[in-house]
Order: sequence, then C-alpha cells, then structure tokens
Amino acid sequence: MAQLELASGSQVEVDDLLFQFVRDEVVPGTSWSVEDVFRHLGELVEEFDPPNRALLERRISVQQQIDDYYRGKRAGGWSPSQEAKEDDAAELEQFLIGIGYLQPDSPVDFEMTTPQLDAEMDLNGPELVTPVSNASMAVGGANARWGSLYDAYFLSDVHPEIDRQEQRPARLRMVVEETNAFIDRHVVQWDNANGIGDIASFSVRQSGNGGHELVGHTASGEARLRDPGRFFGFNLKANGDLDEFYLEDNGLRILFQLYDGGKVDEVNGQFRDLFVESAVTNIVDFEDAVAVVDAEDLVTSLRNYLGLIRGDLVGFGSRGNRKELNSDRTCTGADGLPRTLKATSLMSVRNVSLHMYTGIVKVDGQEISERMLGLLLTSLIATSYDKGSNGEERTDGSGPMPVRGPNSSRGMVYQVTPKLQTSDEVAEQVRLFEAIESRLGLTPGCILIGIMNEELGMTLQLADALRAAQSRVFFTNTGFLDRTGSQIRAQMHAGPVDLRDDLTQETFNISYERHNVDVSLRAGVNRHGKIGKGMQVRNRAMAEMLERKIDHPRTGGNTAWVPAPYPSDLHATHYHMIDVDEVQRVMMDSPALNIDRVSLLSFPLLKEEKVADPEVKANLTLRYAHSMVAYVEPWVRRGVGCSGVPNFDQIEEMKDRATERIDGAILANWRLHGVIDQSDVERAILGAAEVVDRQSAGTAGYEPMADTSEKREALLSNPAIVAVLEIIDDALSSPSAYVEPALFRNRLAVKATEN
Repeated sequence: MAQLELASGSQVEVDDLLFQFVRDEVVPGTSWSVEDVFRHLGELVEEFDPPNRALLERRISVQQQIDDYYRGKRAGGWSPSQEAKEDDAAELEQFLIGIGYLQPDSPVDFEMTTPQLDAEMDLNGPELVTPVSNASMAVGGANARWGSLYDAYFLSDVHPEIDRQEQRPARLRMVVEETNAFIDRHVVQWDNANGIGDIASFSVRQSGNGGHELVGHTASGEARLRDPGRFFGFNLKANGDLDEFYLEDNGLRILFQLYDGGKVDEVNGQFRDLFVESAVTNIVDFEDAVAVVDAEDLVTSLRNYLGLIRGDLVGFGSRGNRKELNSDRTCTGADGLPRTLKATSLMSVRNVSLHMYTGIVKVDGQEISERMLGLLLTSLIATSYDKGSNGEERTDGSGPMPVRGPNSSRGMVYQVTPKLQTSDEVAEQVRLFEAIESRLGLTPGCILIGIMNEELGMTLQLADALRAAQSRVFFTNTGFLDRTGSQIRAQMHAGPVDLRDDLTQETFNISYERHNVDVSLRAGVNRHGKIGKGMQVRNRAMAEMLERKIDHPRTGGNTAWVPAPYPSDLHATHYHMIDVDEVQRVMMDSPALNIDRVSLLSFPLLKEEKVADPEVKANLTLRYAHSMVAYVEPWVRRGVGCSGVPNFDQIEEMKDRATERIDGAILANWRLHGVIDQSDVERAILGAAEVVDRQSAGTAGYEPMADTSEKREALLSNPAIVAVLEIIDDALSSPSAYVEPALFRNRLAVKATEN
C-alpha cells in the first residue's frame, strides 16, 4: 500500500495498483500529482464520512421503526387484508410523518434551474447502460448512437416464422417491408401518393438561397417530400451521384445509404443500409452492471473509462474482432453548409451509492466510502481528458484515433447516482459535488446529478429531493426491480407479497411510474434534462419490446433503458411514432395527477389462492431461486457483473443486482410469513443449480455446481450458493435488502483462492 499523510496527521493508504494507475496514466499532463489526488480524497473522507455514516445510521433507525410499527400492530390484533390496504397505507403515511421521516405532502411549487446542457439532453430516444469493466461492451455502447435498422429487424424475433438462415431472401423482403412501412407512417410522406417503396433512385438538386432539395425518382416521374424541412443533409460520390442522405424527425436523424447511381436495390427495393440515430445517451456503469470488488477490477474499469473519454479505448469482441470508437459523421446540410453529427452517445457515469465501503483506499486504517473515491476519480478523468481527437496516432502505435468532438461540448460531468433514499442524501451528494469542484478547480455547477428514483423513500420524497439539487438535475429515472425490492423490504412485515410477475400491475407500481413523471414535469426536469423509464429485461424478445415499450414515450418518458444496441435501434422507432415533447405539453397543461402517498404505500398482498396448490408454490419458489442462482453464479465465480442468461423458460434475460434484490426480498418475505420455510428455499436452490448446470453446459469457464453427489451434498457451501442464501437472509436483516455485501464477500473469497 502506498502511504501519505494529511495536514491533519491522518494517514492515507492506497492500494499500489490504483496508486500506480493514477500516477502513470491519469495525472500526467494535468496540473495534479498523484499525491495531490489522494490527499484531496483523504480530506474529502475526513469531511464527508461522518455525515455519510450518520445517513446510513438513519436508514437503519427508520427501517427498525417501521419493522417495530408492524410488529406492534400485529401484537394489537391487526392482520393485513385486501379490503383494508388503503387504510393501512394511510396509517403508515401518518406514522412516517410522525417519526419525522416525511413532511406533510405538498404541491410542487418550484422549478428546476439546471442550465442548458449538451444537445443530447434535449433529444428523446433510447439510453443504454454499459458495464465499464468490459472494453468491448463499453465501446459498443458508445457507438450505439447509430445502428442499422435493417440488421436489428433481421436479427430480431419479429416474424420468427421466416428463418434467417434457410429463408434469407424472404427475411430480407420482410425487413424492407417493415422499415418502409415505418418510414411512410411515422417519418416522411411524399407527394402524389408515393411511398418510399415506390422510389427507385434519389438525387439532390439545388433550390433557392443556396439550399438543396431531395428528389425521388419513380417509374412515373419525380417525388418530393411533402415537408422539405425533413431533409437534413447528404453526401455525394466523387462522380457527383448521391451516395447517402439524412432525414430528420422529432430531432432524430435517419441515414439512407444508396447503391451506385443513387439507386435502391431493383429486386426488393432495399437501401444499401439504413441507419437510425439510436442510443443518444449512455450510462457508463461502475455499479449494477459490473463486479468491481478490488483494486484490480477498479483499475481495469477506470482505464476503460479513461479510454472512452479520451477516445482511444479498444475492445475485442467474442470473435476477436477489434472495436474502437467511431469518428463523427459529416455531411452537407440541406442549406448547403457543412454539418457534423456525433457518432457516439453522450456518456454519463454511474458510481456507487452511500452504503458501499472499500478497502482499496483507507484513512487511518478504516475503509472509505467508495462513492467518494469513484466520484473524485471519474470527475478528474472526465474534466481532464474530454477534449476530442483529430485522427492523431495512438500512443500504442495501433493506428489513428477517431476524429470526434468531446463527449460533453459544454464541459459537463453527468454523474448518475443510484439508491439515494431521501432528500437529505441528495443534498449531501450535491455538497460532495461542490467540494470536488472546488478541490479540482472546476467550474461551479459542472457536475450534474442523475437521480435514480429506485427506492421507496426517494419516491416519497422526490419533490424535496429535486429541490435539494435544483440547479444540477439532468435525469430522473424509474426502475421496477430495485424499486419493488425496496418496497418489499421497507414493508417486509406488512404481509406476504404478491407473485413477482403480477407486481407490475399492482397499485404501488402503477402509481410510482405515474408519480415520477408527474412530479418531474411539474418541477421542469424535462426542460434541461430527461425523465427516464426502466429496462427491457428480455433482451432478445424484440417483438414483445416493439409492442410494449412504446408505452414509455407514450406516458411521458424522454428516454428508456435498453440492454443492447440492436434493441436500442428498434426502440428508437418509438420516438418517431410518438412526439414525447407534445405528450409532455399535454400532460403539463392538464391538472396535476397528484398521486397520493396512500397509493405509493399500498402493499401488494398475496392472495392465498395463488399458492394454495403445493406444486404451484414449489414451482414459483424454484423459479425465483433459479433467477438468483443464474445471476450469482457468473458474478461470484467468474466476475461477470451483468449477464444475459436463460430464465427458467429458456428465454434470455438481462440480469443485474436489481433482479437479485427483488427475488431475494420475495423469498425472504415468504419465509417470514410462513408461505415457505427454509427447507423449501434450500430444495429450490438445489433444483435451480441443476437447471443452471444444464443451461450452462458448453459455456467457457463454467464449472458445474451439482453434477455429482458430492457436489450436491456440499452445495450449500459453494460460494455462489452461499451468496444466494446470504442475500435472502440480508433481505430481512439489513435496512435496504441490498445484495452487494453477500456478492462482494463471496467474490473476494473466490478471487483469494485463485491468486
């Protein structure tokens, strides 16, 4: 451990790997030394650790009081019922006001003062979350700003009856038909009743005032856009033929690439390719999507983040293909002037929250808050290296850098903050931002906060939380899985919780989604920021996504999360179908929804008849256990933080810590209320391990957990299974049902045996 002393006399110890990385790769070329950086960190810890710990103690105290509140009610003869849910929720609200956790509900009587942000924050479109520890995925996420709509449709499960291998020509025709129908219905219309499929070739000709117009050529003559303003720009080939053109709709561009002579394919009318502007924003994740447990993991992740910001990160796909950041796109605008279009998403960064402590850095021998370490280093990297690149040679000699502008042309650092529970916690995060800006000599207010509304407490205090960060909020977001896990833990003693698949239609969740949009709109978050919606978990169920995820923009979401680039490309079409700005204007002109706390606190009770059949109950328990084991096994044993794995029905789902939190909370709740017992849990986990073994056969690096009698007998001591059992136990004993303690303990134990 590298050591240095603070002015106070406190000793700071830094893991050698991290110290060397900052010394050799982060601070060169800046005005800072490595000693400066870690002295700043130590001083931040001295100032902010006491209030951080006080806030965590407050969480423990409030949860204990809620648990005692329910125990007291039961001792007085109360029992939960469907008929009394509203009265029970109203009584709980008054209790939370009585202990000082909540203030009496009041209207939103303020407006956000967040400054003008980067242009992407004014665009409505998909958002990716990408694990920073995986260079290939990090590069792919950044490049998902543009994606081939043809490829997305072709590789999707849309029209599964047309096999892409054996019926390739028919599937290509389907792709062209689907994309042409989308363009005709939702992007542009042509005169003389033409559709885009009627046009055989395209050209550009000059119009008045030095401008240009797009002309389509059909069998019967010319076709022009009904709204010429949708024509954004173009590029010509050396011989003067049109090579490609851009259309614009709802602020998003679509690129049409042509064959020689400005033509489309004569057989099926397909363009050479058709690209949509897709993931306009992207969260580079140091939290839910990664397994960063020690200095080795952290340095890998910080090095990747540095490469993303600097523009020189290179990754290699599963087939060994090299991936690097795209250069920005250029074209001649319809007005005749040169245009540059960013080819990469606007990247924010998500660091961990208050409850995470790490021994990678210690002050006076004590672990420090990991959020302070992460915020300081990612803010330092973002503000020191976000300068764009001009095609200069890479320092490693592997070729030229991309030609691209900075990630944030306005010099902003977009810090997404997860799992904050109260307005006081938001205020403390803002105070830490201010201190980092001061110590690094940054422009005051340049570090922005994205508030993850994924905790029950944050939902109940959202308006006050926005007020606490009034000039810095760029984002509020909902997340069903974490938010539901939070609610189950907070009201663990309220009764047995409903089935997982039925929870999305319960009053608490519907109210939560509507409340987040309503409060955010009333406060004006959307004027210089985004109101976000949650993830599409079934990452390959694209037909389902096309049908369902349109509800996100339809209900006022400026953005919604998608698990990968191809789903992002398909979801991008929804932002052409729906003008979210108009949706939000209508909502703001309408009376406030004023979702009451009674709806938000309405606990989703299980109806006994749903689990009356022992086989049904055992199957449900097995499914929840399988969901946990399928995620925890690669996390603990192989360090895979976010994985697409088959669910119990062999449908691939994208899993992260939130899926563990909700499943662990449900099983803990059912065990508490006698729906199941510990033997049911252990039996289900054994069955789940056997299923995961079968599903993972052939997976590189996978070691079966239950393929022999000896392994089955020792299964409960397998580190992955130990983690699952601890997560279930922690869901009852911890204040928030967070899964990190169990995951980190067991991952570190596995790594210790490997070294």
